[in-house]
Amino acid sequence: MTQPTLTPRQRKLRGTATILAWLAGLVVLFILVTHYRNRPSPYDPEEESEVITSNLRLNLPQAAPDPIFEDITEQAGLSGFRTFQGPRTSQLPEDMGGGAAFGDFDNDGDDDLFLISAGGHLNLPANELPPSQLYRNRGDGTFDNVSTFPELRIRGMGAAWGDYDGDGFIDLAVTGYQSLHLFRNESGTGRFTEILLPGDHAFFWAGASWADFDNDRDLDLYICGYLEYQISEADLGKTSAQNQTAVPYTLNPASFEPAKNRLYRNDGNNQFTDIAEPLDITNPTGRSLGAIWADFDQDGWLDLYVANDVSDNAFYRNQQTTFTDIAHAAWMADYRSAMGMTAADWNNDGDDDLFITHWVAQENALYDNTFADFNTASPSSRESTPVTHPTSPGNAVDTEKPKARFVDVADMHGIGQMALPYVGWGTEFVDLDHDGWQDLIVANGSTLEIPEQIPKQLQPQEMFFLWNHAGGAFHNLSGMHSGFSEKHISRGLATSDIDGDGDIDFVIVDMDGGARLYRNDMTTGNWVQCRLRNLNANQQLTGRGEHAVMTVYAGPKTFRRSFNSVSYLSQSTATLHIGLGALSVIDRIEVKWHAGNQQTFTGISPNAVWELQEGNPNPKRVTPTPSTESVSADIDTTGSDERARTVAFWKHQRTAMNLFKQDQNYEQAIASFKKALAINPHHEDALFYYASSLIELNQIEDAMRQLEKLSKVNPQSLRAFQQWGTLRALTAKSATDLETSESLLLKARAINPEETGVLQLLGEVALKRGNMDKADERLAHVISSNPRAARAIYLRAFIAMTKQDDETSASFLKQARKALGPEWQPKGTTSEGDVRQQMHIHTTPYSQIFSEWNGSTEPQSAFGGLGNLK
Repeated sequence: MTQPTLTPRQRKLRGTATILAWLAGLVVLFILVTHYRNRPSPYDPEEESEVITSNLRLNLPQAAPDPIFEDITEQAGLSGFRTFQGPRTSQLPEDMGGGAAFGDFDNDGDDDLFLISAGGHLNLPANELPPSQLYRNRGDGTFDNVSTFPELRIRGMGAAWGDYDGDGFIDLAVTGYQSLHLFRNESGTGRFTEILLPGDHAFFWAGASWADFDNDRDLDLYICGYLEYQISEADLGKTSAQNQTAVPYTLNPASFEPAKNRLYRNDGNNQFTDIAEPLDITNPTGRSLGAIWADFDQDGWLDLYVANDVSDNAFYRNQQTTFTDIAHAAWMADYRSAMGMTAADWNNDGDDDLFITHWVAQENALYDNTFADFNTASPSSRESTPVTHPTSPGNAVDTEKPKARFVDVADMHGIGQMALPYVGWGTEFVDLDHDGWQDLIVANGSTLEIPEQIPKQLQPQEMFFLWNHAGGAFHNLSGMHSGFSEKHISRGLATSDIDGDGDIDFVIVDMDGGARLYRNDMTTGNWVQCRLRNLNANQQLTGRGEHAVMTVYAGPKTFRRSFNSVSYLSQSTATLHIGLGALSVIDRIEVKWHAGNQQTFTGISPNAVWELQEGNPNPKRVTPTPSTESVSADIDTTGSDERARTVAFWKHQRTAMNLFKQDQNYEQAIASFKKALAINPHHEDALFYYASSLIELNQIEDAMRQLEKLSKVNPQSLRAFQQWGTLRALTAKSATDLETSESLLLKARAINPEETGVLQLLGEVALKRGNMDKADERLAHVISSNPRAARAIYLRAFIAMTKQDDETSASFLKQARKALGPEWQPKGTTSEGDVRQQMHIHTTPYSQIFSEWNGSTEPQSAFGGLGNLK
């Protein structure tokens, strides 16, 4: 068939179309290639650390830190805790708890921990439910179970510490399904007496929050009622729609009527009265999970924000004698399913903002408080007057107070849409890297079940570590940490500096296990911690600074923090923590005491814990004294005789160094180093050689803790990171341990890139991780800087052998033998003598195998057991 003849116009159009098609194809090809090259790789726990970091850092600011945290659950003594017993029966009370609460119940200066068990399925007898447990902090971040705490086998939800009776010891409120308890602390002895709260407790109780809502200087208690949930065999076979998904009727909170909330006013003498009804704050239409007290409008009276599931949130503005729900007027009604909450000044603009976690497909919310925008005078600079009890004569309600307005800016700052597939629960604002900006951590875990799995299990999810980049945007760094990338069914989350090293650690409670405790090992800037002590109704310093606002002034910057922790069913430390970044001088700290005056404190230095007392202008530096350390009775360690302290320090330090280097008496050296460090806990040589002595006695965990302290004292200490990273490699039991070792060694290399010893170690760690190419590359760099680096050459010979390149392997073995020199002899023919100490301190993962090399240049006989150590 003859093809039709095209006109010149048609030929021109066809040519143009062909060119355009080719151009479009090239554009698509360019986009695909670019996407392929730049796409982030999925996390692999075995993947080499630098590869992970480089892939995930493609879209991160250069200043983003490495999230270096260690899971210390087992070594801290918490691995025995269990959250749930038996198979689920797809009912809500089985899936909602439990939380965690940090608090210093025995007043020894460190935070203890209460963990709430969710119990078990609803048909399980009470005596078979796993108990909620109180753990005493031993002072070093390890915990002992307090056996004298009352046995509490409930389907638990939340807990909150608060000294309601003003005796100086915090008491504990605990909630659960058909369970509501208040335990009075018997003077920190570990014994508690239950105090009966009025009313029927056979409801589904959730969050508990202590607050002095009426400014009478004692703590009142707000309890959230969740649902009027009743067990029904008929309901178990029903389904309902939730997010366009068919779910069991008994897992949908909308299937049940909401329960009313309670406000227990503290009447003294262990007596409470529920006044939620007359104050109209029962929130009868809300299925409440948590409530946070905060003075959002800075009028001196605590406002109440209530997080509700599948119903509008409530925002009760405290007007001294009444409360008014201004949720809609303040643009905070938030009709989504709210779970966890945390409040802080995340953008350093002078007022408390609010972050709320939500259910799947609802995003999380970051409500920016615009109070400071409408009130130009700095809150910290305004004159403050004492606030009197609302029943006092002449104390009229002020209806002209500034109004609080909030705007949800989560999407604007990168943390809205990212949460769509997740169900968020426990959360806290906390400056994890001490850069002066509050970061966010979020515990996630779905309430949707895994399809077709028997017995029914919920869908696990990974957590969020949202790093705050100078108030501009949040970036999720969880993918850079193997533990954070693990998927769990998480609920509660709480934070505290458990080991007293100045940075904040955290615990997560998982429904599919127990608790996970993470120690913060990030290299950080300067910091300050303050324990606030306020006056109670009897003018005694027993308060923990509840709802006081602390503002730190350091050069051109201002940092603001208050204690109002709620998370989800949880409570974090009452100690206020501020990261200062590179700032090394604190000009002053101002504290606005709740129901009191404003007070200014000076003479406070960073990198220390201070106690600030209401009415006392002199800050008190807190210096914990470990029970294992002793100081000569004639030495004044309070600072009144600085010269005597200096003389005493050097006496103990020189004695310790002589015992260490000359006598090699490491036990006595340790005793002397402890005495020196009790006087000056920040001396670098004392810390390093104390750790070295512990290494000689094979007390590796203790040694690593001392090296960690040294890295905090001097973040530029190469020897701290090098030795710490080496020990982590030598004791590694998992890929995560090796990843942590590598991170520490990379920090050492960043301090001094010319140090070939660190690069040698990095090569050996890569070899242990099975990354032969990376190991070979690093060892080659070592040899290029030092051609006589015999161990590096020897290990390259091994790598060549594993690649079945015996010729190259033999060549490297000959080079290694030559590098050792003509006088070298195999191990066993030379005396260790005075080099023993040096050999021990600089042990590396493969130094022992290398030292046992017989000098053979035949690959099949030169490596001994090296092949088993990959």
